[in-house]
Amino acid sequence: MAFLNELDDLLRQQFDINKPFLAFDDKVVCHTYAFSSEMKNEFSSHTEKNKKIGDGELVAQNDRNGDFRYAVFSPAGGGDRERAIILLHGLNERSWDKYLTWAYNLTNLTRKPVVLFPLANHINRSPEWWSFPRKMADVVKKRQNFYGKIPNSSFVNAALSSRIDHCPQVFMSSGLQSISDIVKLTGSIRSGKHSLFRRGAEVDFFAYSIGALVTEVLLMANPMKLYSRSKAFFFCGGSTFDQMDGRSRSILDNRAFSSLREFVTKSDFFNLISLLPKGIIPYGNALIQSFSSLVTLNKWQDNYKSALDLLSGRVYAIGLKLDKVIPADAIYNTISMGGFFNNFSLSDFDFKHSHENPFPIRDSSVSGNVDEAFCNIFSRASGFLRGTGE
Repeated sequence: MAFLNELDDLLRQQFDINKPFLAFDDKVVCHTYAFSSEMKNEFSSHTEKNKKIGDGELVAQNDRNGDFRYAVFSPAGGGDRERAIILLHGLNERSWDKYLTWAYNLTNLTRKPVVLFPLANHINRSPEWWSFPRKMADVVKKRQNFYGKIPNSSFVNAALSSRIDHCPQVFMSSGLQSISDIVKLTGSIRSGKHSLFRRGAEVDFFAYSIGALVTEVLLMANPMKLYSRSKAFFFCGGSTFDQMDGRSRSILDNRAFSSLREFVTKSDFFNLISLLPKGIIPYGNALIQSFSSLVTLNKWQDNYKSALDLLSGRVYAIGLKLDKVIPADAIYNTISMGGFFNNFSLSDFDFKHSHENPFPIRDSSVSGNVDEAFCNIFSRASGFLRGTGE
């Protein structure tokens, strides 16, 4: 059995977000902590159309989103307490399963704690039944009975597709809530109030897919100067929004992505600042301005110089040649603008893979190749985040 497959089995069997502590082995342990979001309200996605389609329960406000638990993988016996790495996931994730081996290896290679922090309305911040195949297949059927056949419609993306299609504003309210929550977590770490970190500890990021966009907004806006010395490694992410294509049976159906694209590329988001918690509102303009500059490549061209001057040397991205969701050239166009060509590299694997599943560890016919590709990516990420590579 290949090492990655074996490790994945071990971590999936042992990981439990509700257990305060567990030891995976003699190298890495896991702590979990309760978190309460200060941004409780989001746009209501109820419409008259929901009643006709019959998915009103699905698009109702999510009561698991405000209070939840997050995990921290930490080196057994100590490790670095001066820096944290926050791992941010992709869009429409309902489980940490894919990321357990990622966090384990980052922890083991950097000797730094890695925080698995769920974005708003994702993973354990979403109702379990959003992942139930039978229930979601019923949602797919109702949507297609109402709209006709929808390309890329599946039980996997039914929950998010319904919510985004009816009220694309929830993409922004969820994004702002995620940012607000990460700022709160960072404040706890830097102030010494978090039990795993020393006062003054810095926060770095390993961000995948849409998590890279969240990270870019945070680093550029830099609320309360919390991220002045932060580094970020992007994997399959880092482009402006207009260069992304979320039409996928694992992410969004075509109708939902069209609604989202229309909303994001044509809206003014400054009216959303009032949704932020009181302590974040003074930084609302900077956050919205940072996001707005990342909506289209043209807007990024107007704003990139000050941002890249600020981020030069602190951001590195790897794109995959076959990525269709966030293409490698889209990441390159964004990250490398202004001459920062050393901020990006292209990878291509010699096995079937995709943006959504870059490391198909269950395919035993290519397990050795997958292990090699995985080790290459994560050794480069760890080297960059340690300050010894890339």
